[in-house]
Amino acid sequence: MEQKIIIFLIGVLVCLSPTISTKAQSTTYGDTIIFENFGEHIHRVECQYVPAGSYTFASETGDNKQRTIEDNYYTVVDPAHIKDAILTGDSYFWTAPSLSSVTSTGSTRYFTEDHTEKDHNGAVMVINAGLTSNHIYKRDLKLKTGFRYLFSFWIYVVAKSSQFSMEAINNTNGKKYTYSGPLLTDEGKWIRYDLNFSVPTSATLATNDVTIGLLNSYKLIMGNDYYIDDILISTLHTDPLSIDVSNTSPVCEGSNMQLIVNSAGDALPFTYSWTGPNGFSSEESSPVISNCTTGMSGIYNVTVTDALGQVATAATKVVINTVPKSDFSVSREKIDNKNNNVTFSITPEDGVNYEWDLGDGTIENGNSFIHTYPINGNTYEYKIQLKSTLLAGCSSFSTKTIEVAPYIPNVFSPNGDGVNDIFMAGYDLQVFDRAGNSLYKGNTGWDGTYHGKTADNDTYFYLINYKDKNQSLKEIKGFITLKK
Repeated sequence: MEQKIIIFLIGVLVCLSPTISTKAQSTTYGDTIIFENFGEHIHRVECQYVPAGSYTFASETGDNKQRTIEDNYYTVVDPAHIKDAILTGDSYFWTAPSLSSVTSTGSTRYFTEDHTEKDHNGAVMVINAGLTSNHIYKRDLKLKTGFRYLFSFWIYVVAKSSQFSMEAINNTNGKKYTYSGPLLTDEGKWIRYDLNFSVPTSATLATNDVTIGLLNSYKLIMGNDYYIDDILISTLHTDPLSIDVSNTSPVCEGSNMQLIVNSAGDALPFTYSWTGPNGFSSEESSPVISNCTTGMSGIYNVTVTDALGQVATAATKVVINTVPKSDFSVSREKIDNKNNNVTFSITPEDGVNYEWDLGDGTIENGNSFIHTYPINGNTYEYKIQLKSTLLAGCSSFSTKTIEVAPYIPNVFSPNGDGVNDIFMAGYDLQVFDRAGNSLYKGNTGWDGTYHGKTADNDTYFYLINYKDKNQSLKEIKGFITLKK
């Protein structure tokens, strides 16, 4: 801060809390364990809960840094009694950023009131946080087991920016609860912050040793000035722990299944322990089991424990259904113009429906049948898929590929009898005579004619181009005998 007030009032006291008792066996919901409102002090007093080595007490009778409450100093006093210093040539101010409330009588005062009393005698802890990242307030308590507690306080930013953190450390069981406050830039108003924590139920201990603390978390010269007030530790109502469990079964073998638990209660955090068939265990709240097998069917149990040690258990039944077999057989894996009938079959299982997609637009049902494929030069393979489905709904799939290859005869007889009248219909074909003359070029197949006349019985040279199942261009050369 640039301006602060020097007070020339004598006397150093120790801050006292009106409520300082720590309750144990008599503790109930809503009890106040401590309430630190810093009392009423028009003269500066120390606070016994500021740790040694942290902030330095700003005495009214000390040096200039103490009197003006410089960086890394603190005091406990009524804000209305921080007033103009009577020093020649020096004027310091410690006040709220708003100067709207000013009295013209006596010393200039800015009536920033404490949070509790709302009058001009209620004290606050005045913190010039500066560069000290340490405890503002630290206090050891004995707290009864089996309760949740509220730790709260109020903060008033005099000169921005400021930041704090809250902690509750259970020295008995080692658990630590923390809350990191936001960066505070809103000056001139009281704001409350809370931290909830639990002291678990114990069969042997009535109390746990707990240390609560407020810490400055920001470093800044020329700013980072604030008041704190009304530090409270009290018991909180706790709803009983309750849980509801379910799962995403029935599912089919090979699928994923999730166990689900919904937990309700105030004493966070919860811990989870799942057990199930085949030695299954998990500490996740809702674990996912991948690639399920039928051996994973059965009862799954979960135990949920809250931060107080309260326990709830429940169970859920998981059903993993069998998947039918779908591996099938084919009579041939390569077909051509002459050999284009394929037998498909699978060993049937009870209660299973078989649906075949034969790759040429044909759908068949059943466990065995014969299918005749159309052959042309534009189809290089047929992909067959079988879907096997149980009445319970589980399915499996298998696929196979049948390659289409050209069948090239040695002889053809274009005599109009409807048998072997066309040579290599559907393929990119060229036919030449012995002299090398081109007699045919196209993909409808050679009918044995040239310029409308039937060619002589003879042997002719052919050239065929086609693509295989890998879409690779292939070329076949050979001879065909025309015999009418």
